[in-house]
Amino acid sequence: MLFAIRYLLSAICYLLPMSIDFVGLALGVGAGLLFLGIYFYFLWRWQNARRAKPIRRVDFDRLDGTAFEEFVADLLTRRGYRVRHTGKSGDLGVDLIAEKAPYRFAVQVKRQAQPVSRHAVSDAVAGKAHYNCNAAMVVTNNTFSQGAHDLAKSNGCKLVDRNVLADWMLEIGN
Repeated sequence: MLFAIRYLLSAICYLLPMSIDFVGLALGVGAGLLFLGIYFYFLWRWQNARRAKPIRRVDFDRLDGTAFEEFVADLLTRRGYRVRHTGKSGDLGVDLIAEKAPYRFAVQVKRQAQPVSRHAVSDAVAGKAHYNCNAAMVVTNNTFSQGAHDLAKSNGCKLVDRNVLADWMLEIGN
């Protein structure tokens, strides 16, 4: 890689009648990279602060499980999904069915104080066929464990954590 860059720079020097100051070039590239690093750091901070506003407005960490499920159903409805509750007992790990063409999601809603494990993902994926869905989704007020991310990736399950919920709330102006 370094050889290719050096070869390219020497070719440019050959084609141009002036010579290139490699120290100045390195300092310029370094300054550009430093600027980009600072820019992305402040962009990241701005996005996190922006996401925190709707979370503070609707403190879904204080909702109980049923209220959080209703909150998610309302949020999905406002995003254009047709939502149906599956019922409490014997729901096979699927709390909601959310439909928006071409998708029919089997949704598992988890309000937890700890990161959600892979078991919630396996429940949603397993319940997908029972409810004739073509996709699975797990929604939480928290984050997901690495095992949950791995299992979701291999099964095509959509994971919605607190940051995505905040983004959805911003989209609909909640």
